Amino acid sequence: LKAAVYNGADEVYLGINNFNARNNIEGFNLNNLQEAINFAHFYNVKVNLAINILFNNNEIQDALNTVVDCFNMGVDSFIIQDLSLIYLINKHYPEIEIHASTQMGIHNYEGVKFLEKFNIKRVVLARETPLNEIKRINENSNIEIEYFCHGALCVSFSGNCYLSSYLFNASGNRGKCKQLCRLPYTLLENNKEIKTGYLLSAKDFNMINNLNELKQAGVDVLKIEGRARRPYYVGATTREYFNALNNIKPNDENLLLAFNREYTPGYFNGNGEIISDYNNHIGIKIGKIKKVEYGKKFNIVYFTSNKPLTPKSTFKIFENGVETNTLTAYDLTPIKTNEYKLTTTQNISENSDIHLINDFNKEQEILNYIKKKDINISLFLKENEPIKAEVFLNNKKIEVFGEVLQTAIKAPIKKEDVVLNFNKNEYFVPIINFEEFSNVFITKQKLNEFRRNVYEKVKEEIINFNKHNLEKIKINTNFKVKNFKDFQIIENLNETLKEKNIIYSPEIYSLENIIKFQNLCKNKSKTAYLDTPNFALKEDIILLNEIINKTKINIIANNYYALSFNTNIVIGAGLNVYNNITASVYSLPILTAESDISTKINYPYMTLRHCPIKNHLKTNCNNCKFNNNYTLKMQNGKILKIKRVYHID
Repeated sequence: LKAAVYNGADEVYLGINNFNARNNIEGFNLNNLQEAINFAHFYNVKVNLAINILFNNNEIQDALNTVVDCFNMGVDSFIIQDLSLIYLINKHYPEIEIHASTQMGIHNYEGVKFLEKFNIKRVVLARETPLNEIKRINENSNIEIEYFCHGALCVSFSGNCYLSSYLFNASGNRGKCKQLCRLPYTLLENNKEIKTGYLLSAKDFNMINNLNELKQAGVDVLKIEGRARRPYYVGATTREYFNALNNIKPNDENLLLAFNREYTPGYFNGNGEIISDYNNHIGIKIGKIKKVEYGKKFNIVYFTSNKPLTPKSTFKIFENGVETNTLTAYDLTPIKTNEYKLTTTQNISENSDIHLINDFNKEQEILNYIKKKDINISLFLKENEPIKAEVFLNNKKIEVFGEVLQTAIKAPIKKEDVVLNFNKNEYFVPIINFEEFSNVFITKQKLNEFRRNVYEKVKEEIINFNKHNLEKIKINTNFKVKNFKDFQIIENLNETLKEKNIIYSPEIYSLENIIKFQNLCKNKSKTAYLDTPNFALKEDIILLNEIINKTKINIIANNYYALSFNTNIVIGAGLNVYNNITASVYSLPILTAESDISTKINYPYMTLRHCPIKNHLKTNCNNCKFNNNYTLKMQNGKILKIKRVYHID
């Protein structure tokens, strides 16, 4: 938190141990959150609290109570995924500012339009949202747009990754993601191994070279992924983006050193190549291992470097592109220009590549940097009157009085002595204006006491300005859920239709196919439903809308955009209904992916915005090599089928 604030953040987002999407780490809690809020507000930095998981019926009351408690402490806004909590806050506490979490998967204007009815102040767009769609949202809505600009890139579409949930009962939508995407996988075709490696490990997001485009597209807030990161990472990335926004050329090397699995602009300009060969920090390649002298206990490693190095820095060794060693060089010794040696107990292979992953001096520079707050103070030092300070904050005049000043007999206080005294503090850079200054004397002890009182009053005003006193309410979760049942999901029109309701989840969304499906259902006395994709851009929505208007087919809505269609709707598993209140907001039949409140189905384990075939087989859409026999195999032997979904005009 301090690293973010000191290095230029205008806002911070953080989580508490209750109800946040990083529940697998030690975070803030209700006991120390006030201190964090006070610190941020002292520097005029806004605090956005992420309460961004799904809640079951037994948790939603506690979640709402937590929001009220934290708002009363001074939290400025809340980043929320669960529609029930958004609904409750908007209904009972309209003064609380709500931001739609990226976990809601909002990526088009239609989704934003749905949220407008809940008075959402800001939407944190899904990382998959491309430039043109950002522009379309900005041109048609007044909701603030927040967009990720740097950090980890989830390989699955936001909010719709169920791999960890289904295999290990550790839901990413509940803050328990096991990051299975960072493990090795094997790509198979007809059960034959094609490629093995980190096939689902995404590169890191880096938009440092696209900031003008983001601004022109209408992005209001840039978001750096920083939770569960080291302070150095937070400070270094914040500083570089702060510099870039203030026309100071950013240092790309500093970003690479902070953390990278290789960088990508993601899906910003389309379906990007986002998969890395690595699952962890690779730093910067600096040279080669020239020679290793092997000893009984210690080995001396000689290597080249294209940049100056400092002791206590950390390095990684790569052999044929595979990480083999990590070591910290406490005894780093320069031999000659661009050559060094170090001692290690590890076995290092000659001719391996050496990468710098942490520059000790740069890290210390970031960690030791403290920013103080400028403050204008008017001082009045007049004979036979109390020493007085005036500070204007929040359109309010703060006055602080000290002891009555006596006429100086021998040693009157000097202005420079007062300025020097007021500079002795942890937080402020005082800008002193002497409104009155006569021949007076004050002891050093009394001046110190007066200075402390001034700063305490100022801090008190800053800290208390955003506090509130809302009352908690009791909510009702006893709503009856409309359960969608007696259904069957098919992927092609050759399958036998068994159940009353048939959901068609096609590979190709074409009018011709949908009409064939409807006729098939009609001939078999079945009710037809079209499973809509959870990701759809403008052209996809136009196509789907045309199909629905012409066929009047019922649909399964798997993202908020689909609620805009004029037809009968079933709330699909992709919308993540987890409790009765969310179900009551829709007042429609429900399917669920994880919750037991309604019919539970196995939704696709992941929805990939990128094409794994294109990435791994180095093909393109004009020469598509996809067939239905491609699968991914996990280390535990689990086979995951790859299904393609696309539209045609």
